[in-house]
Amino acid sequence: MVFPIQHTTFSQLNSRMIQIISSCHNKERMSKILLTIGYSLTINNFLVFFFCVPQGYIVDIYSALPLSFFLSLIVCYIIGSTAIFCSQGIYRKLGILLLFFNYSAVLIIPYMLGYYSMGRADDMTYIGEYLQISTSGSISGWDIYPASHIIGAALSIVTGLDPHIISFVIPLVCSFLFAGGLFLCCCLFLEDQILINIAIPASFIFYLGPYNFLNVPHGLFFAIIPLILYLVFKFIKHQNFINTVLVFPFILLVPFMHPFIVFLVVSTFLALIIFSQILKKVENLNYLRILHLFLMVVIGFLSWFIFCSTLMGDFYQSYRSYLQRVTEPVFFETTDKLTRINMNPDKLFKLLTVYYGRYTIPLLIIIIAIIIIYLKRDRITLVLKNYIAFWAFFYLFFLMLELILFFNPIISHQSDRLTNLNFIIYAQVPLFVVSLYVISMRFKSPLVKIFLFLLILSGIWSLSLFGTFNSPNIFKTNDALTNNEVHGMKWFFGTKITEKVLTPLSSIRRFQDLLSDKNYDSMVMVPDHFGYSDNTQSFTEINLKRGEQSYVVLLTIDELMYQKIPGYIEVGRYTENDYSRFRNDQSINAKIYHSLNIQIFDIY
Repeated sequence: MVFPIQHTTFSQLNSRMIQIISSCHNKERMSKILLTIGYSLTINNFLVFFFCVPQGYIVDIYSALPLSFFLSLIVCYIIGSTAIFCSQGIYRKLGILLLFFNYSAVLIIPYMLGYYSMGRADDMTYIGEYLQISTSGSISGWDIYPASHIIGAALSIVTGLDPHIISFVIPLVCSFLFAGGLFLCCCLFLEDQILINIAIPASFIFYLGPYNFLNVPHGLFFAIIPLILYLVFKFIKHQNFINTVLVFPFILLVPFMHPFIVFLVVSTFLALIIFSQILKKVENLNYLRILHLFLMVVIGFLSWFIFCSTLMGDFYQSYRSYLQRVTEPVFFETTDKLTRINMNPDKLFKLLTVYYGRYTIPLLIIIIAIIIIYLKRDRITLVLKNYIAFWAFFYLFFLMLELILFFNPIISHQSDRLTNLNFIIYAQVPLFVVSLYVISMRFKSPLVKIFLFLLILSGIWSLSLFGTFNSPNIFKTNDALTNNEVHGMKWFFGTKITEKVLTPLSSIRRFQDLLSDKNYDSMVMVPDHFGYSDNTQSFTEINLKRGEQSYVVLLTIDELMYQKIPGYIEVGRYTENDYSRFRNDQSINAKIYHSLNIQIFDIY
């Protein structure tokens, strides 16, 4: 057999080596220049934070920072990814570090804008629970998933930080754990350098959407599932002391997580046991080793179920609801909401790209790759086929779990929870990474491959960036809670005379959880449009009995939500004229509190 090297002269070989060395030198020089630009932009972005003056509540959080800030973030992501694909050694590490700082810059935006908390509703209740546990040492009766609340309270005690500061810290840490867990899952059974290079920037995409910033148990524990899956598979591969020590603390924590997560973990473990023989054909492991972990989770959850009377009560109510009146599945609730906001093709396209582009575009890439694999199946290695088959199985399995949650008539969920915290993402990211790799195999030029990677990854990352905050971009309002509102409600709870409080939206109730005011019966919802109609009745005549005294609390978010947000405008529960008529109503006695984002009226 004749090798091509035998026809190559020494001078030709020497010339080729010089070209390679020169090429490497040029790549390092290019990486050095790009990284200098990237770190300069990152420093500038942090300086923007330093000179940023809190504005109070605004509907669109993206408008609080200059457009150049977000464009710089995109450029830094491209530069960091380029350094990873084109460099080795120190420049590659600097590229990874740049992605880390870039990711951090986005995650700290709410805190740097001076908000009290990034979420309302549940977030406010959970901050109140942190305070409850840290001061009294006991959990509330309603708290059926106390793991994250105990962790938050413990951090508050150890660090001395206020609970609302901890509500920023925990989501930030969990977001990094999510990115790290996804990367580890991508490299679980395949350690090709190109795949690793793709997996790094792919893991920094904002898959969690608004849940990157929310202090809610189902979101926080959803974020650490990739790490748990990685540790579980490591335990299955090698049941040694180190892997056992690493996985067991997480397994012991699972029964105290949100039932939404317990359902996922138990179902996944059960699938590994039932389909162990099928999975062995693609990845030869002893999947039955997971039986011990499965029993620990089930026994732990059942024990907690029996102990926690609140949990049993909730389950009984759901069961009784099923027997007497089947609840509305999430799917039909979601379609009803889409119908009410007049979802036309333009809105749907924006929703599928800006909000769900992190799901739809990778899915398109996966479909294209599977078609290529089928057409070129003789040229694809068995290892690669098995890797894809393994994660494709879990993709379909997680999709089945999502369909169960969407269509089950027994237990209802928030549609926002299911559409943002989608189980398929755990399998989609490894599939997406290997699919990009498969598509790139059709091109011979390394530069073309790198350009393809950068184009697709930066495109998805940019869309996820502008869809990660609740904003008019995704038909939602900014849910951030301001210090003005908290201070106003704290003053109000300390000075109010009567217990009855009228409110246009129910989120004001959560201030009672946040500030430990437990008179829930005092909060009364007023009718839409404050009860006003075409008649000339005053607010007091519509909403109060003769001689009755009350208060009305108005928040800026409530007033602007139905005036500025697409979708809410179409629903039209309140209009600008409603608020104008209320403020000019002669029956309104006095405004007793007025701050930047909150007004309180005394009415009798």
